Amino acid sequence: MLEFSQIPVWGVLALPAIALLWYVSLRRNQRNSFDRSRFSTEYFKGLNYLLNDEQDKALEIFVKLVETDWNIIDTHFALGKIFRKNGEIDKAIKIHQGLMARPSLPEKYRDSVLLELGYDYLGAGWFDRAESLFKEVLVHDPGSDKALRHLIMIYEQEKDWYKAIDVAETLYGMDPERAGPMISQYFCELADVSMAKGDRNQAEHNANKALQYDPASVRASILLADIAMSSGDYGKARDMLQQIERQDAEFMPVIIDKLITCHHHQNDAEDLLAYLDQLEKRQSGLPLLKSHAKVIEIHKGRKAAIDYVIEKLKKKPSLYGIQQLVSYSAPDSQDDTAVLMDGLKGAVEMMQVDQAAYQCKQCGFKANTLYWLCPSCHSWGSVKPYACETAC
Repeated sequence: MLEFSQIPVWGVLALPAIALLWYVSLRRNQRNSFDRSRFSTEYFKGLNYLLNDEQDKALEIFVKLVETDWNIIDTHFALGKIFRKNGEIDKAIKIHQGLMARPSLPEKYRDSVLLELGYDYLGAGWFDRAESLFKEVLVHDPGSDKALRHLIMIYEQEKDWYKAIDVAETLYGMDPERAGPMISQYFCELADVSMAKGDRNQAEHNANKALQYDPASVRASILLADIAMSSGDYGKARDMLQQIERQDAEFMPVIIDKLITCHHHQNDAEDLLAYLDQLEKRQSGLPLLKSHAKVIEIHKGRKAAIDYVIEKLKKKPSLYGIQQLVSYSAPDSQDDTAVLMDGLKGAVEMMQVDQAAYQCKQCGFKANTLYWLCPSCHSWGSVKPYACETAC
């Protein structure tokens, strides 16, 4: 007799689904006793094959069993998902291909089987096959959210932004608030491609389209500012960057240096200093100290910058503030004070090594690079500057 310890891991995982199949079989009151007996015999034969790691024989029996009662098809879907999650994509494909091959497959289950088979192909990396299946689902059900979203996922993987936009437009018609930011990101991707090719006009067109779909798109505003700066239009660039505070103030530390550059090219030091003062009052929790101190040093001198940093540290101590203050020590001095300050500066830098600059608001992923698409949870626009109490 086969002992429990001899059952393969995947077989143990499949037991709940198998139990469900058995439960459903017992509930089939409409069958006569002879049919139930035959169903049970075939079921146990399939179970024996499954537990003895003879999956091909087991799958053949289970697929035949479903033809006698299509109400148990959900159990086959559960088995397929178990195989898929366990990396046994070929077995999941066999289950769903077997179901598709049955002439008696009810039409109401057809799209569900196509979707499951599409998921199998995605797991196997066969994007073209999965794409064709999801498109087939959309022929029968143009509003299928699952088919639309998995098609979009394929086009994102392939970086085919035009196709992604076409499919996302259907979602936009059903849910603009959810699909709008997604389409906006795709137009931003196209704008990046145009910029890389040196086509500023097309890049600007795509960035403006991005703003149409998502007026709160920080990425689109940055792109338009970069395009304006590359054309020497620093006034327009400044306006685009300043509006980011209204779109999402958390990104101000990311673009503050670009904003300062725009002001410098316009020779409006007084306006810049006044703007930074007001910005810090409005956004007291953002790490703007370092950039503000540099501007003060340029236009008012080193002493004024040091006084500014000290005043900020009195109100709210932070590692960044200490680091900025230490940076004002004379680097070429050899006295004990300079050595001590250099050591303190190094210690602060070491304390900041493990502090990520950005974090995904959806899954918590941290990085020192700004990703518009989170590498972990694949959410668009969820990675933002990391709000740390010491970063102010």
